[in-house]
Amino acid sequence: MGKTVENIDEPFLDQAQKLLGTSSNRDTVNAALREVVRQKLALSFIEKMRSRDPEELERLRGEAWR
Repeated sequence: MGKTVENIDEPFLDQAQKLLGTSSNRDTVNAALREVVRQKLALSFIEKMRSRDPEELERLRGEAWR
């Protein structure tokens, strides 16, 4: 992985460190990036499931537990 140097908004970095429980700038940025990706994927999955037919979802739910 390459080294990247950017100007980071210090108050947001401090707040992110507290929320994420990280101590270094690098760990905070990496944790924040992982969290953004996780949230976007989760929202995408939720939207995909909302667009499906409820009967199809019920059928899939039943098949999942066989």
